[in-house]
Amino acid sequence: MPNVEHELRLAMVEETSALGVPPGLAHRVAQGANRERRARRTAVALVAAAVLATAVPGYLTVTDRSGVASPTQAVGVDGVKVGYLPPGLGAPVLERADAGGLRGTGATWGAGDDLVRVTVYRDPTFHTGGAERVLGGIKGTPETLPGVLVAKVRGRGAFTRAEGDDLVWEERSGLVLRVTVGVRHRDALRRIADGLTPKDPTGGVFQGLRFTYVPPGLHLTDPSTVVDPNGWTELGWSGDNGASIRLLAVRGVNAADAETLLTWARTRQNLHTATPEKVRGKPGYRADGGGRGASYSRMRLWLEKPGLGYVVEVNQGLATTLDRIVKGLVPAEPPSPSGKPSTPGNTVDHVAVASLPPGLRRVAGETTRLGRGWSAKIARWSDGSRDMEVTVVRGAVLHSSQWVDEFLRGQKRESARTRRPPMGIRTTDQDGRRGIFFETSEVAVHVKVDPALAGELDRIAAKIRVPPPSYRP
Repeated sequence: MPNVEHELRLAMVEETSALGVPPGLAHRVAQGANRERRARRTAVALVAAAVLATAVPGYLTVTDRSGVASPTQAVGVDGVKVGYLPPGLGAPVLERADAGGLRGTGATWGAGDDLVRVTVYRDPTFHTGGAERVLGGIKGTPETLPGVLVAKVRGRGAFTRAEGDDLVWEERSGLVLRVTVGVRHRDALRRIADGLTPKDPTGGVFQGLRFTYVPPGLHLTDPSTVVDPNGWTELGWSGDNGASIRLLAVRGVNAADAETLLTWARTRQNLHTATPEKVRGKPGYRADGGGRGASYSRMRLWLEKPGLGYVVEVNQGLATTLDRIVKGLVPAEPPSPSGKPSTPGNTVDHVAVASLPPGLRRVAGETTRLGRGWSAKIARWSDGSRDMEVTVVRGAVLHSSQWVDEFLRGQKRESARTRRPPMGIRTTDQDGRRGIFFETSEVAVHVKVDPALAGELDRIAAKIRVPPPSYRP
């Protein structure tokens, strides 16, 4: 980015080079010199801020207030807030970054010994090892990182150098943060790093719920999925002294009702004692169990709806905060793919059916189908003689062959490329209805039509709109 102040000065010289200087003017100019310099600094800062805002939308800049930047100014770098900066750095320069195959965005204040740089790398395809990649190394191979020391940032594994001018860590899966400083700001390196806060640090929307409260001192860990006949999806936080929170989403036959969910938790989650109790207005239990790294844990579990149950577990040290954590859980509707509200009559479990054959109307009511680790919502359309059906499936076991075999049992399958980006499976059921089945990161969709609508099938499937993933780093 060009030096804005230098460009302005050149422009002023060009505009005034042909002008004469009347007698007495020099004295008046000298008297107002300080005032003009102050005004020019303010104007340059405003121009720089405007240029940055125009060139890279969505970023905030630190404004230069007479050469001193506020250390508490909120600054955003690709969705990460910079909570602290040393004073006197002025406005940042934003630029793209690329390291170890990870693409990122960097914000640089100052230069040389006075430099502070914050870089945010994002790539959801790299689940772990991103920090090593940024430094040019290989995960689990220390010899590929000569001169690099192991460190910690808010409980997360990090890497630094003996000089104390560089700090790199994986904030969570697919998100790597880096702080680099000049000699003058080495003492501030840690404070800058601790002040970096990703947007929505509580984890965003996860399996239909949003956390609005997490006790201080905990950091988000990667979501995990246990893929087996008793599969569940899990999101967690951890901190010092074994502090931990776990949110489990259980789908399918293991969450058919509250009693079945309790039986599953006793078997799979080391639940010891349970007392019936409404949780968030739903049938559930107050329970105790064995914790990870702790002798006891406290739990709340409840049935959100048939086929979907939740379990929240904290270690003994966070027992007094458990009810506040559970109360802070808010149901969150996933955004529609277009960013606009979907027409309720043409959605199935938040998946939009954007194309319908003429004359078909939604049949009242949806049905639910439960399997081992998955649950499905089924909607139907009909004109009295022709029928169409859309099934939306969610669960921890998606993308495993075992669940596909269970779900499509009894149907003839043929792998074939469809008009959708992923490879689909064409199906034919015992009644001759043709179908297309496909999976995305969080849902599977099966579209089936009457034989008379077989010519419409590809177009219907191509217009299915699935919302973005509920969990995003």
